[in-house]
Amino acid sequence: QQLPVEGKKFAQVNQMWRKTLDEARVNNHLLSVCSSSDLLESFRQSNETLERVQKGLADYLETKRLAFSRFFFLSNDELLQILSQTRNPRAVQPHLHKCFEAIESLVFEEDQKIVGMRSKEQEVVPFNEHMYPEGSVENWLCDVERIMRSSIREQILSCLDDFHHR
Repeated sequence: QQLPVEGKKFAQVNQMWRKTLDEARVNNHLLSVCSSSDLLESFRQSNETLERVQKGLADYLETKRLAFSRFFFLSNDELLQILSQTRNPRAVQPHLHKCFEAIESLVFEEDQKIVGMRSKEQEVVPFNEHMYPEGSVENWLCDVERIMRSSIREQILSCLDDFHHR
């Protein structure tokens, strides 16, 4: 959906590649398939097309990273894995510790409401504001980051207040 032009270009290259493999499979003489005058040019054009597809993909990932800067800590493959599962907000869980130090996972309720964060040590900090992960991943993760900061600030202030009253 996000990369329709690149998707079509990739599909064309994939179709050409499959057609070539089918021809090689059917023909018992591989050299006759390889000696086709158009084959080398087709492969060259396919390489150029794949380079344009890769550039388009890199540009797309860059826009996502600029929208949520913590995505810079993820590899392209990890980021693609998150972005390809936008309907499943829990798909971000395996990558959270790379985006947020000391955060292992988010605490979800059954209805997908995010109500807190969990550390590697299984300590849970409840969010002072609950949210549903709606819209694009980078946008709701920005909301999560804002709520994380606000919740930690509130916890620290509460601890300081408790300390001063003892």
